[in-house]
Amino acid sequence: MYLDYYNLNLKPFQISTDPRFLWLGEKHKEALAVLRYGILDNKGFLLLTGDVGTGKTTLLQALINSLGDDVLVALITDPGLAKMDFFNFVADSFGMDRNFRSKGEFLLSLKSYLLEVQRQNKQALLIIDECQHLNQKLLEEVRLLSNIEKQNAKLINIFFVGQSEFNEIILRPRNRAIRQRITINYNISALTEKETDSYIRFRLEVAGTKETVFTSRAIKEVYKFSNGYPRLINIICDHVLLTGFVREKKKIDHRIVAECAQELKISHGLTTRNSMATPEAADKKAVEASAADITMQTALEPRNRPFNRPLVIAFVVVVAIWLGLVVFFLLNHWQAPSSNAIVDESGSKRYVPNLQEMGTPKQSDNGSTLRPASEGQSAIERSDTVSSERPADRAGPNKQYAADMVKSAKREEIAASSFSTQEPVTESKTSGTGKTENRITLAQIQENFGAYPEVTFEFDANTFGTESHDMLGIIARYCLQNPDATLVLRGYTDAAGVRAYNMKLSKFRADMVRTYLVGKGVKSEAISTLGIGPGTDGPGNTTISLEGNRRKVIIEIIPRNE
Repeated sequence: MYLDYYNLNLKPFQISTDPRFLWLGEKHKEALAVLRYGILDNKGFLLLTGDVGTGKTTLLQALINSLGDDVLVALITDPGLAKMDFFNFVADSFGMDRNFRSKGEFLLSLKSYLLEVQRQNKQALLIIDECQHLNQKLLEEVRLLSNIEKQNAKLINIFFVGQSEFNEIILRPRNRAIRQRITINYNISALTEKETDSYIRFRLEVAGTKETVFTSRAIKEVYKFSNGYPRLINIICDHVLLTGFVREKKKIDHRIVAECAQELKISHGLTTRNSMATPEAADKKAVEASAADITMQTALEPRNRPFNRPLVIAFVVVVAIWLGLVVFFLLNHWQAPSSNAIVDESGSKRYVPNLQEMGTPKQSDNGSTLRPASEGQSAIERSDTVSSERPADRAGPNKQYAADMVKSAKREEIAASSFSTQEPVTESKTSGTGKTENRITLAQIQENFGAYPEVTFEFDANTFGTESHDMLGIIARYCLQNPDATLVLRGYTDAAGVRAYNMKLSKFRADMVRTYLVGKGVKSEAISTLGIGPGTDGPGNTTISLEGNRRKVIIEIIPRNE
């Protein structure tokens, strides 16, 4: 329709393969030369891959046409066949003029045929196009065909041509035998913007005109729409020339191309994952697919997204564990009695004084005087005396957990009392009840636990050991005494495994420590968490070594004057 208007003799942008319009860029010339060498030199297995519409079929036809009469070619364009159908198709393509009913008959006849071909100084080439459709059993049968050989020569060359997914197929462990036999492997990529310009001008010249039909900005729009895929270039350019003819535009500008590109795009299109071979793939403003479309794609194309399933399952499991632990710690915090009574191993309640009570003597129920830890008796020892005067309650359902809690509480009280007696008290505070509270200083924490205290975890574990409870109890008390202080919790892992999983695991561990501190009374907004994973960034511009135990959370305490 538009041929006369643009002084053309042929339609320049037809989708069908036409050898007259064969354009070879540098990458195509290289691929043609490499593959031709592999065939003529009897290299055995060859592989040509590329995305949809990159010109594999055109290049394949050019390769076949470049071969002489001494190369006998059998081309299989649809390998999605049953085994015997495939064998008979190969036999017919080689001109063996026989129908086979068993694999044994076919192999015997094929071997005789190939030996005769070699005696005539000719070569046999089996080309399997769209090889990504080969099933596993048929792929193994094709591999076994290559075993038909003489001691000093290959009797048949096998040439795979297909989409890039085939690379993933042959990289599977079960296909390592066939992967090792591939001697020539070439992947053809899409055109660059400069190559797109040359491609369009070449086809227009072959069609009969040397005039500049497309402006430079129009070429850019064509490339933006097509992503450099020749098939899409042909589609958009044919549509553009027709539109230009209707509007009587001798020169095609970028506005016409953009308008045609919009018309050619499919609304709510779902593109193949990791592929740019569709117009919608490059459109950053494309409308997101509806929930119904996504559900349909998931049901109809499960093979396109197999790697998502384990990631989704792992994510759901991690979130479920995290929520469970958060609920556990929050319930534990809410259910803690307002007094300082705890349940010991025998199921009875025991009384443990807090830091304020350590500083001031207190009368017990039987009239005896409780003295502070600095006077020679530990808080737990005194609590044992008092507990005998309190009525025993019935043991809870989880007796072992109660035992662990009382042990942890004992250690925290002992650690806290040791903090108050290690050094002279530098600061004291009188509460509203008139009791004196021994203060914990940042210097004392850093002296006992280092400049940046660490909470360690076992391999692939989400909970920290009870040995960290003492330290976290001291830090929590420090924060309660210094409400303006803030904490930065950085989680780390080793470098083994998937980085994304390690990042989530390190953040999860930091959140676990944060939950524990919040359960101890520290304000939630005073704590921030970071997941560093296998990284080396540490607090205060320090660098965390890659050696040693990296499964930990490092605590940075920032006092109010910083």
